[in-house]
Amino acid sequence: MRPPVDDSLIALLRSRLPEFDNHFLDLRDIYDEDLTPEIVLMELADFVANLIVGGRGEGTLERCFEALEGLAASGQDGPELLAYSFLGELPLTTRDAAAAYFGPAVVNLARCLADGSVEEYLASLRRAGEGDPGPAAGAGEGTGTGGAPGAGGAGPVGPRPSVSP
Repeated sequence: MRPPVDDSLIALLRSRLPEFDNHFLDLRDIYDEDLTPEIVLMELADFVANLIVGGRGEGTLERCFEALEGLAASGQDGPELLAYSFLGELPLTTRDAAAAYFGPAVVNLARCLADGSVEEYLASLRRAGEGDPGPAAGAGEGTGTGGAPGAGGAGPVGPRPSVSP
């Protein structure tokens, strides 16, 4: 049995992405009480990759990344979960297309993950949450343009790939 975990992320994803619910229910059948947000985010990375490869679901992708942006900006464990369990599991073959949907917080995390500075960035977020930005406060900050791995300079404001509904 797992220790108590904040499952608010799972509730948020289920409420924002009804298209993902069948995947969640499959995971719940497999993992039962051992289902963690990490596992759900890894499955979400596969779900997003399949949407991108299939060239469909632009509205679903937008809602997904809006929810993930909220997670990245939430503080606590959100940014770490997003960096390692979602971005770290998102296949490189789909990362360029996914980067078109990244908001500023996700762009920062993706860039830090790519350049190996994610731990420093997460530490700066923790210090900022405690009211002490410390020397690493600038780590991972940027304009949000071209910072995502493979974003091709488009960042979150560049043209989105053509995806059917």
